[in-house]
Amino acid sequence: MNLTLTTLIVSKDQIYDTLSSKEKESYNTAKLISEMAEYGYLEHMRVNGDKHGADIIFYRSSDCSVLKVQLKGRLTFKKSYIGKELCVAFPIRQNNKTSWYLYDHDELLKIVLEQSNIASTSSWLENGSYSWPKIPQFVLENLTILETT
Repeated sequence: MNLTLTTLIVSKDQIYDTLSSKEKESYNTAKLISEMAEYGYLEHMRVNGDKHGADIIFYRSSDCSVLKVQLKGRLTFKKSYIGKELCVAFPIRQNNKTSWYLYDHDELLKIVLEQSNIASTSSWLENGSYSWPKIPQFVLENLTILETT
């Protein structure tokens, strides 16, 4: 099979929407690993059986920084993540561009609990989780966007 640059560009732009949820998770994992390399996190380990913990552990040798990252499809908080020193990463796709956001789960949760009503929602009380399909402005101001050149 011969792939031309044109074929790769068309495939890249159209492939994501055709993927299953498991395939999207694999795709997003590969993309996040690439993004984190731009920040010096050149080593990573995928974690199997991550039910309430990290999907990927990243290591940066320049300062021995270790990040335990849970990959999500959108801004998400879970009671089961509290106290586990987890970061959460998720992509936002707009206008054929993907931006990645990364946040310390417990630090941002503290702000969200102070500035919103999620603690009284049925989702939080009954399911122990809360997520937004669109990021509220007060949360956006506290997120780190991963930008690469």
